[in-house]
Amino acid sequence: MSVSADDVRDVINVTSEEVPDNKILKMTKIAETQPNPQILKVVEKLRAFNFNPVFLTSERTNMNKLQRMTAEELDGVKMVLKEVSGIYRKRITGARQAFLNKEEYEAIVDTADIIKLAKMLRILGFLTQTKVYLFWKKEQHCI
Repeated sequence: MSVSADDVRDVINVTSEEVPDNKILKMTKIAETQPNPQILKVVEKLRAFNFNPVFLTSERTNMNKLQRMTAEELDGVKMVLKEVSGIYRKRITGARQAFLNKEEYEAIVDTADIIKLAKMLRILGFLTQTKVYLFWKKEQHCI
């Protein structure tokens, strides 16, 4: 299924000056993936700590919120982050090992300072976004 130039620009947040119509019109939507419902539930629970899901991808905003929190509130944020499961644990922590079990993940979350927590929240924010995969076919010139 082909997509319009405006659809593509909306998704990738660019202007017509940055990516002209002739390039976009050669794109075909290959797939679209929705965020994992479990990740969305975790993000919803973060609202209790005044995190707006729209701004989770801003590490600076996360840092500012975390710096103003009490120790109890920080522990609450960590408890919510501990609800993440599966492959998302590795993604959120940036761990270099192939898989993190629950205990390893929780240890990383428990020892995370606010800098690490801000980064983890940023990655969590990216995991809540719908991903659209486009294929761009270069024009072939006949000789």
